[in-house]
Amino acid sequence: MRGIYLSVKNDTEGFRLPVNPETVNVKNKGDGESFKIAKLGSVNVPKDVELKEFDLESFFPAQKYHFLETDFREPSFYTEKLEKWMNDKEPVRYIYVDGSFIINELVTIESFEYDESYGTADVNFTLALKKFVPFGPKKLKVAKPKTTTASSKKKPAAVKKKAPATQNKRTVPQTYSLVKGDSLWKVAQKYTGNGNNYSELAKLNNIQPSQYRKLSIGLKLKIPPSWTKK
Repeated sequence: MRGIYLSVKNDTEGFRLPVNPETVNVKNKGDGESFKIAKLGSVNVPKDVELKEFDLESFFPAQKYHFLETDFREPSFYTEKLEKWMNDKEPVRYIYVDGSFIINELVTIESFEYDESYGTADVNFTLALKKFVPFGPKKLKVAKPKTTTASSKKKPAAVKKKAPATQNKRTVPQTYSLVKGDSLWKVAQKYTGNGNNYSELAKLNNIQPSQYRKLSIGLKLKIPPSWTKK
């Protein structure tokens, strides 16, 4: 059976309308914005749909009628409830069932008007309802900057300076003065650990094989630079 229910606080408090209204409507309105464009005329830019609206018009009976949808209650019961919900800013659950369409929306009471019919104690009323979308302010969290102590501060990385490229300078060879009993073989053995390298020493000093046994004591020999490298 077609019926309309209004309740609050998760359906812990509410009622069913004792007399169904003649019409049940739903208002859907867009929020488009119109502009005039040269050589084109008026245009409409669609935007988000506005909140649904609902109107109810009926009466609260003061006596029992055969067409009542629910048990009889005094009209003051309904008017006081609706006024209290409106004053307390309570979101109301509006349910319409068994019709050509179903309504199950959380709404706010935008207006509530009522009057008494002449000659009866019945109370006529009109209700304007608007869809309610639950919302709540979110707590803004402010990120605190990280504090750094003097000891925790990172020292800037030291910048290593590249040494300038060395110029190709001619290396002055080390010299060695011959003593009694020396030979080219012994000098090569002394510097390289291998006497067989004597030919390199002879070549650097322009000593011919015929002069190997005639080297004078005190003769200064130029030592190959590769022999003095460590």
